[in-house]
Amino acid sequence: MNNILILIISFVVLLVVFIITLIIISKSQINECITSIEIANDDINNSLRQKYAIYREIITYIKDNLSIKEEAFQAFLEFDRKECSRNDLINILDKTTFEINEYVDNYDELLKQKAFLDLKRKLYHVEMNLEAMIDYYNNKITFYNDLKEKGPTSITSKLFYFEEYEKNSIDKKEISRLVNLN
Repeated sequence: MNNILILIISFVVLLVVFIITLIIISKSQINECITSIEIANDDINNSLRQKYAIYREIITYIKDNLSIKEEAFQAFLEFDRKECSRNDLINILDKTTFEINEYVDNYDELLKQKAFLDLKRKLYHVEMNLEAMIDYYNNKITFYNDLKEKGPTSITSKLFYFEEYEKNSIDKKEISRLVNLN
């Protein structure tokens, strides 16, 4: 009888140790994923700030070198980057991309000016980095959501609070037209 009791107690202790170890490992795995998401998030924010700055330069260049209507790029110029969400910034940059593309399409002389091509080249490098970071970020969010919903890590996600993350998207078609270096 004592041997059976000791065996049952040993089994329960081992089971508790196993569950605690599983929870600790699961939480660690989810936290590693969160760290990757946060790093990608910071890189996306930096790239968006760089893209915003380059757009300012492009708009200034266009306004200084072409005779365009006064209200051109008004939404972009009135936009307050410091008081917005990332999605708002992405949306205004996408809208401005359409507007810049209109001027590039209608004014062939822009594509013949070295200063404008240099701005496009800078934008190209920032955009490639931004697209790669957004793809990485979105993949990490998918992996993070899978960790939270499936397998043994789902138990940990029910015991602890983990932040929700949204995927990001950008209009790659229009920006591809703008940054095309040919």
